[in-house]
Amino acid sequence: MADTPSLEAREHAHSPSRWARDADASLAHQAELGRTLREACPPQRLAYGDADHAWLHLHRPAGDGPWPLMIFLHGGYWQALDATATDFMATRWLARGWAFASLNYPLAPAVTLETLIEESTRGVRYLLAQQQALDLSGQVRLGGHSAGAHLALMSCLAAECPKAIEALWLISGVYDLRPLLGTSIARPLDLDESRARRLSPLCLPLTGLPPLALIHGEQDPAVFQQQGEALAAQAARDGVTATVTLMPGRDHFDILEHVGETLDPNRADTLDSDS
Repeated sequence: MADTPSLEAREHAHSPSRWARDADASLAHQAELGRTLREACPPQRLAYGDADHAWLHLHRPAGDGPWPLMIFLHGGYWQALDATATDFMATRWLARGWAFASLNYPLAPAVTLETLIEESTRGVRYLLAQQQALDLSGQVRLGGHSAGAHLALMSCLAAECPKAIEALWLISGVYDLRPLLGTSIARPLDLDESRARRLSPLCLPLTGLPPLALIHGEQDPAVFQQQGEALAAQAARDGVTATVTLMPGRDHFDILEHVGETLDPNRADTLDSDS
């Protein structure tokens, strides 16, 4: 039986910035792209609840709707960033005639991971309920990056959500929290074995989910790629369609500037996960 990796090894394996070319530069560039987009085409800021964190940016194409919608949740290991971090990603979706919602959520350690999931789900449900009022067509996809991919998937597992979401677009996601136990990453989440298992998609039945498009960078930490492959295999066992795409030369951070290349350029209404 293989030895259990040391705490130091697990810290390194789950620290994407140690594997990336320049995480800070990527985040700064993406923030600037987002600012430029918001100045040129101000999004609608909507509240999905009364709390300070309960807001989203809705970017809509020019012209008349109704439009299909991509809902996206940012990364940051459940502890950092906000919805403005992924505003820049709206550009490719807008060009294809889709609305794009950057969904904000609260952060640990101020709230528990259970609350993070509940609030993310609340935001998704708000958008689903408000589609007609927001001139949206009813065609909805849900996505996220890193911890945001975990939250998107957990939100879609909630009652009522799977039937309303036609596909999941999950980028460099975290799907098993158990290897994080004891690391500095898990400390603000106050995780124990029982909660880590209960809150890990890889420990839950996936039956009934919409198709999964799982995308990773070649320079993502190996554990992220492995968890994506494991999730695809579990999805197949549970009767859910899943595809896995590895983007050459991309790391955990700069992948967000290029992941739009996985969209089929000839069809605005599809995701091409085999490219």
